[in-house]
Amino acid sequence: MMNSFKLSELSVNTLVGRDIGIQTRDKIKTLIQQHSDIIIDMENKSSISPSFLDEAIVMLVVEYGKVDFGKYVKLININIGIKSLMNTILHDKVKRARQI
Repeated sequence: MMNSFKLSELSVNTLVGRDIGIQTRDKIKTLIQQHSDIIIDMENKSSISPSFLDEAIVMLVVEYGKVDFGKYVKLININIGIKSLMNTILHDKVKRARQI
């Protein structure tokens, strides 16, 4: 059974900035180690900065790979605009990595 956590429980009161995103990513990684698979309720938040998303979520997808990330983490209640932004950030990151 997957353990469920609200994004607001994993991050301080703001979802902005790389530093907060890194702290949140570290918490998510700890939860994955403790529970093996988790659900993160994105709470339909519409104001999350691109830098936070990059550090907190996209870097985990890059680190684990898309398939394994999907085995460990399920994102629910994700705002369509935020989902689109996350996909764009991931696409750009992968595209840049291939150019190196």
